[in-house]
Amino acid sequence: MFDTQRVPVKVYRWDDEGAPQVESAAGSIKTILKACLVTGYGEGNKRKDGLGWEMAFEKAQEACFRSTHPKATKWWLGVDDAKYLAGGDRYSRYTDVCGILEPTSATAGKAVQSVLSSNSRIRFSHHYYSEDNVKLKWVLIGHARAFALVLLSPGNLSASPVLYFGEFPSLAVADEHQNLLGVGANGSEKYFNLSSSYSRFYCAAMRDYKGDASNGFHCGSNTAESSTSYPSPISGGFTASDLYLFEELNGSKYAIRGLVPGLMRTNEAMPSNAVIPQGTVYDNLDNSGDAWMYVKVFSNHSGLLINLTAWEL
Repeated sequence: MFDTQRVPVKVYRWDDEGAPQVESAAGSIKTILKACLVTGYGEGNKRKDGLGWEMAFEKAQEACFRSTHPKATKWWLGVDDAKYLAGGDRYSRYTDVCGILEPTSATAGKAVQSVLSSNSRIRFSHHYYSEDNVKLKWVLIGHARAFALVLLSPGNLSASPVLYFGEFPSLAVADEHQNLLGVGANGSEKYFNLSSSYSRFYCAAMRDYKGDASNGFHCGSNTAESSTSYPSPISGGFTASDLYLFEELNGSKYAIRGLVPGLMRTNEAMPSNAVIPQGTVYDNLDNSGDAWMYVKVFSNHSGLLINLTAWEL
Protein backbone atom coordinates (compact mmCIF):
# COMPACT_ATOMS: atom_id res chain seq x y z
CA MET A 1 0.00 0.00 0.00
CA PHE A 2 2.82 2.39 0.85
CA ASP A 3 5.89 2.90 -1.35
CA THR A 4 8.53 3.38 1.34
CA GLN A 5 12.23 2.97 1.99
CA ARG A 6 13.96 2.06 5.25
CA VAL A 7 15.74 5.04 6.77
CA PRO A 8 18.24 4.31 9.59
CA VAL A 9 17.64 6.19 12.84
CA LYS A 10 19.96 7.50 15.55
CA VAL A 11 19.31 7.06 19.26
CA TYR A 12 20.11 9.73 21.87
CA ARG A 13 19.82 9.03 25.62
CA TRP A 14 19.87 10.79 28.94
CA ASP A 15 22.88 8.72 30.04
CA ASP A 16 25.11 9.62 27.08
CA GLU A 17 28.21 11.58 28.07
CA GLY A 18 27.45 15.29 27.87
CA ALA A 19 23.71 14.80 27.33
CA PRO A 20 21.34 17.47 28.74
CA GLN A 21 18.80 16.43 31.37
CA VAL A 22 15.10 16.94 32.03
CA GLU A 23 14.85 19.62 34.70
CA SER A 24 11.92 21.19 36.50
CA ALA A 25 13.14 24.58 35.27
CA ALA A 26 11.62 26.05 32.12
CA GLY A 27 13.53 25.39 28.92
CA SER A 28 14.93 21.90 29.55
CA ILE A 29 12.86 20.20 26.82
CA LYS A 30 13.90 22.88 24.33
CA THR A 31 17.53 22.30 25.33
CA ILE A 32 17.25 18.53 24.77
CA LEU A 33 15.68 19.06 21.34
CA LYS A 34 18.37 21.58 20.40
CA ALA A 35 21.14 19.18 21.41
CA CYS A 36 19.71 16.16 19.59
CA LEU A 37 18.38 17.87 16.48
CA VAL A 38 20.92 20.65 15.89
CA THR A 39 24.12 21.00 17.90
CA GLY A 40 24.93 17.50 19.16
CA TYR A 41 26.70 16.84 22.47
CA GLY A 42 29.65 15.03 24.01
CA GLU A 43 33.37 15.10 23.21
CA GLY A 44 35.83 12.99 21.26
CA ASN A 45 34.82 9.45 20.38
CA LYS A 46 31.75 9.78 22.62
CA ARG A 47 30.36 12.76 20.71
CA LYS A 48 26.95 12.45 19.06
CA ASP A 49 26.22 14.88 16.24
CA GLY A 50 22.71 16.27 15.81
CA LEU A 51 20.24 14.98 13.23
CA GLY A 52 20.94 17.87 10.86
CA TRP A 53 17.93 20.05 11.65
CA GLU A 54 17.98 23.84 11.90
CA MET A 55 16.68 26.19 14.59
CA ALA A 56 15.14 29.68 14.52
CA PHE A 57 13.51 32.18 16.89
CA GLU A 58 15.41 30.87 19.89
CA LYS A 59 14.79 32.48 23.26
CA ALA A 60 15.42 31.16 26.77
CA GLN A 61 12.46 28.77 26.59
CA GLU A 62 11.32 29.01 22.97
CA ALA A 63 12.55 27.86 19.56
CA CYS A 64 11.49 26.50 16.17
CA PHE A 65 13.03 23.37 14.63
CA ARG A 66 12.94 22.17 11.01
CA SER A 67 14.52 19.45 8.91
CA THR A 68 17.09 20.66 6.37
CA HIS A 69 16.74 17.57 4.18
CA PRO A 70 16.16 18.58 0.52
CA LYS A 71 13.00 16.45 0.32
CA ALA A 72 11.57 17.67 3.63
CA THR A 73 8.41 19.73 3.92
CA LYS A 74 8.75 23.37 4.97
CA TRP A 75 6.94 22.93 8.29
CA TRP A 76 8.63 23.86 11.57
CA LEU A 77 8.04 22.53 15.09
CA GLY A 78 7.31 25.42 17.42
CA VAL A 79 8.30 24.83 21.07
CA ASP A 80 7.28 27.06 24.00
CA ASP A 81 8.77 25.41 27.07
CA ALA A 82 7.84 27.77 29.91
CA LYS A 83 4.42 26.62 30.97
CA TYR A 84 2.54 25.69 34.10
CA LEU A 85 -1.20 25.25 34.20
CA ALA A 86 -3.18 28.18 35.55
CA GLY A 87 -2.87 28.42 39.31
CA GLY A 88 0.82 27.57 39.50
CA ASP A 89 0.35 23.83 39.95
CA ARG A 90 3.92 22.57 40.49
CA TYR A 91 3.31 19.10 39.09
CA SER A 92 1.70 20.21 35.85
CA ARG A 93 4.58 21.61 33.83
CA TYR A 94 4.08 21.23 30.09
CA THR A 95 5.52 22.34 26.77
CA ASP A 96 3.32 23.93 24.12
CA VAL A 97 4.10 22.44 20.71
CA CYS A 98 2.69 23.21 17.26
CA GLY A 99 3.50 22.93 13.59
CA ILE A 100 4.20 26.26 11.88
CA LEU A 101 4.50 27.24 8.21
CA GLU A 102 6.68 30.33 7.64
CA PRO A 103 7.00 31.14 11.35
CA THR A 104 7.28 34.66 12.74
CA SER A 105 7.90 33.32 16.26
CA ALA A 106 7.85 30.00 18.09
CA THR A 107 4.06 30.19 18.31
CA ALA A 108 2.91 32.11 15.20
CA GLY A 109 3.29 32.17 11.45
CA LYS A 110 1.49 31.92 8.12
CA ALA A 111 -0.26 28.76 9.32
CA VAL A 112 -0.27 27.06 12.72
CA GLN A 113 -1.40 23.50 13.46
CA SER A 114 -1.88 22.21 17.01
CA VAL A 115 -3.05 18.83 18.25
CA LEU A 116 -6.63 19.15 19.48
CA SER A 117 -9.09 17.03 21.43
CA SER A 118 -12.65 18.34 21.73
CA ASN A 119 -11.26 21.71 20.58
CA SER A 120 -8.78 21.79 23.46
CA ARG A 121 -5.07 21.94 22.71
CA ILE A 122 -3.04 18.89 23.75
CA ARG A 123 0.34 19.73 25.25
CA PHE A 124 3.51 17.75 26.00
CA SER A 125 3.56 17.16 29.78
CA HIS A 126 6.89 16.42 31.36
CA HIS A 127 7.36 17.22 35.03
CA TYR A 128 6.95 14.28 37.41
CA TYR A 129 4.37 15.26 40.01
CA SER A 130 5.74 17.74 42.60
CA GLU A 131 9.12 16.09 43.09
CA ASP A 132 11.74 18.47 41.75
CA ASN A 133 14.45 15.96 42.67
CA VAL A 134 13.10 13.28 40.28
CA LYS A 135 15.22 13.24 37.12
CA LEU A 136 13.26 11.74 34.26
CA LYS A 137 15.10 9.53 31.82
CA TRP A 138 14.63 10.49 28.16
CA VAL A 139 15.30 8.87 24.78
CA LEU A 140 15.13 10.58 21.38
CA ILE A 141 14.99 8.46 18.23
CA GLY A 142 15.02 9.97 14.77
CA HIS A 143 16.54 10.73 11.39
CA ALA A 144 16.92 13.77 9.15
CA ARG A 145 13.15 14.11 8.58
CA ALA A 146 11.36 12.86 11.74
CA PHE A 147 11.93 12.12 15.42
CA ALA A 148 10.24 10.89 18.60
CA LEU A 149 11.14 12.12 22.10
CA VAL A 150 10.11 9.82 24.97
CA LEU A 151 10.28 10.49 28.71
CA LEU A 152 10.45 7.16 30.51
CA SER A 153 7.93 6.91 33.31
CA PRO A 154 9.40 5.97 36.72
CA GLY A 155 6.06 4.68 38.02
CA ASN A 156 4.10 1.47 37.51
CA LEU A 157 0.81 3.20 36.74
CA SER A 158 2.05 6.22 34.78
CA ALA A 159 2.48 6.28 31.04
CA SER A 160 5.50 7.72 29.24
CA PRO A 161 5.05 11.10 27.51
CA VAL A 162 5.82 10.98 23.77
CA LEU A 163 6.44 13.85 21.34
CA TYR A 164 6.55 12.97 17.62
CA PHE A 165 7.26 15.37 14.75
CA GLY A 166 8.17 14.76 11.14
CA GLU A 167 7.20 13.31 7.81
CA PHE A 168 5.09 10.21 7.23
CA PRO A 169 4.29 8.06 4.17
CA SER A 170 1.11 9.58 2.75
CA LEU A 171 -1.59 8.22 0.44
CA ALA A 172 -2.41 11.75 -0.77
CA VAL A 173 -1.05 12.51 -4.26
CA ALA A 174 1.83 15.04 -4.26
CA ASP A 175 1.30 15.67 -0.56
CA GLU A 176 3.11 18.88 0.48
CA HIS A 177 1.90 18.65 4.08
CA GLN A 178 2.83 15.07 4.99
CA ASN A 179 4.14 16.18 8.34
CA LEU A 180 2.77 14.75 11.58
CA LEU A 181 2.67 16.23 15.06
CA GLY A 182 1.89 13.59 17.68
CA VAL A 183 1.62 14.01 21.45
CA GLY A 184 1.06 11.30 24.02
CA ALA A 185 -0.86 13.04 26.80
CA ASN A 186 -3.92 13.05 28.99
CA GLY A 187 -6.67 15.61 29.03
CA SER A 188 -5.47 17.53 32.08
CA GLU A 189 -1.88 18.14 30.90
CA LYS A 190 -0.55 16.67 34.11
CA TYR A 191 2.02 13.93 33.96
CA PHE A 192 0.39 10.84 32.49
CA ASN A 193 -2.12 9.04 34.65
CA LEU A 194 -3.40 5.77 33.22
CA SER A 195 -6.56 5.95 35.32
CA SER A 196 -7.61 8.78 33.00
CA SER A 197 -9.71 7.69 30.03
CA TYR A 198 -8.04 10.46 28.02
CA SER A 199 -4.52 9.05 27.98
CA ARG A 200 -3.62 8.25 24.39
CA PHE A 201 -1.54 9.27 21.40
CA TYR A 202 -3.11 12.39 19.88
CA CYS A 203 -1.99 13.50 16.44
CA ALA A 204 -2.53 15.92 13.57
CA ALA A 205 -1.21 16.30 10.06
CA MET A 206 -0.26 19.85 9.12
CA ARG A 207 -3.10 20.07 6.58
CA ASP A 208 -5.70 17.76 5.08
CA TYR A 209 -5.13 15.76 1.92
CA LYS A 210 -6.23 18.73 -0.22
CA GLY A 211 -3.91 21.15 1.57
CA ASP A 212 -6.70 22.85 3.54
CA ALA A 213 -6.81 23.44 7.29
CA SER A 214 -8.32 20.56 9.22
CA ASN A 215 -8.58 19.34 12.81
CA GLY A 216 -10.07 15.92 12.11
CA PHE A 217 -7.25 13.42 12.63
CA HIS A 218 -6.90 10.20 14.59
CA CYS A 219 -4.10 7.66 15.08
CA GLY A 220 -5.26 4.08 15.29
CA SER A 221 -4.44 0.43 14.74
CA ASN A 222 -6.30 -2.88 14.77
CA THR A 223 -6.08 -3.04 18.58
CA ALA A 224 -9.29 -3.98 20.39
CA GLU A 225 -10.31 -1.58 23.18
CA SER A 226 -11.22 -4.49 25.47
CA SER A 227 -8.01 -6.36 24.80
CA THR A 228 -6.75 -9.28 26.85
CA SER A 229 -4.04 -8.77 29.44
CA TYR A 230 -0.40 -9.74 28.98
CA PRO A 231 0.55 -12.50 28.46
CA SER A 232 -1.88 -13.29 25.68
CA PRO A 233 -3.26 -16.84 26.04
CA ILE A 234 -2.88 -17.20 22.28
CA SER A 235 0.63 -15.89 21.62
CA GLY A 236 2.07 -16.44 25.10
CA GLY A 237 3.42 -12.88 25.14
CA PHE A 238 2.38 -9.62 23.50
CA THR A 239 1.64 -8.70 19.91
CA ALA A 240 1.73 -5.36 18.12
CA SER A 241 0.34 -3.73 14.98
CA ASP A 242 1.16 -0.76 12.77
CA LEU A 243 -0.15 2.68 13.70
CA TYR A 244 -1.97 4.68 11.01
CA LEU A 245 -3.04 8.29 10.59
CA PHE A 246 -6.76 8.61 9.82
CA GLU A 247 -8.33 11.77 8.42
CA GLU A 248 -11.93 12.79 8.99
CA LEU A 249 -14.03 13.08 5.83
CA ASN A 250 -17.69 13.86 5.22
CA GLY A 251 -18.75 14.28 8.84
CA SER A 252 -17.17 11.74 11.20
CA LYS A 253 -16.20 9.30 8.45
CA TYR A 254 -12.50 8.45 8.43
CA ALA A 255 -10.06 7.33 5.73
CA ILE A 256 -6.42 6.32 6.06
CA ARG A 257 -4.15 9.27 5.24
CA GLY A 258 -0.82 7.64 6.02
CA LEU A 259 1.40 5.39 8.08
CA VAL A 260 3.05 6.56 11.32
CA PRO A 261 6.69 5.50 10.83
CA GLY A 262 8.64 3.73 13.52
CA LEU A 263 5.72 3.15 15.90
CA MET A 264 3.57 0.10 16.64
CA ARG A 265 0.85 -0.31 19.27
CA THR A 266 0.76 -3.33 21.53
CA ASN A 267 -2.49 -5.26 21.38
CA GLU A 268 -2.46 -6.47 25.00
CA ALA A 269 -2.97 -4.55 28.24
CA MET A 270 0.62 -4.46 29.49
CA PRO A 271 1.81 -5.25 33.03
CA SER A 272 3.59 -3.09 35.61
CA ASN A 273 7.21 -1.96 35.46
CA ALA A 274 8.07 -4.81 37.82
CA VAL A 275 7.23 -7.26 35.01
CA ILE A 276 8.23 -5.32 31.89
CA PRO A 277 9.95 -2.01 32.72
CA GLN A 278 9.17 0.90 30.44
CA GLY A 279 12.16 1.46 28.19
CA THR A 280 12.82 -2.27 27.78
CA VAL A 281 14.61 -2.88 24.47
CA TYR A 282 13.86 -6.02 22.47
CA ASP A 283 16.44 -7.11 19.89
CA ASN A 284 15.20 -8.93 16.80
CA LEU A 285 11.64 -9.00 18.11
CA ASP A 286 10.13 -9.69 14.67
CA ASN A 287 13.03 -11.57 13.02
CA SER A 288 13.98 -8.41 11.13
CA GLY A 289 17.12 -7.76 13.14
CA ASP A 290 15.62 -4.46 14.36
CA ALA A 291 15.61 -3.31 17.99
CA TRP A 292 12.34 -2.03 19.54
CA MET A 293 11.78 -0.05 22.75
CA TYR A 294 8.57 -0.51 24.74
CA VAL A 295 6.69 2.23 26.62
CA LYS A 296 3.14 2.52 28.00
CA VAL A 297 0.96 5.24 26.53
CA PHE A 298 -2.73 4.34 26.45
CA SER A 299 -5.31 4.39 29.24
CA ASN A 300 -6.12 0.69 28.80
CA HIS A 301 -2.46 0.02 29.66
CA SER A 302 -1.45 -0.89 26.12
CA GLY A 303 1.63 0.83 24.79
CA LEU A 304 3.98 1.68 21.95
CA LEU A 305 6.91 -0.13 20.43
CA ILE A 306 9.40 2.32 18.91
CA ASN A 307 11.87 1.09 16.32
CA LEU A 308 15.46 1.92 17.29
CA THR A 309 16.99 0.70 14.02
CA ALA A 310 15.16 2.11 10.97
CA TRP A 311 11.85 3.74 10.03
CA GLU A 312 9.87 3.53 6.79
CA LEU A 313 9.57 6.74 4.75
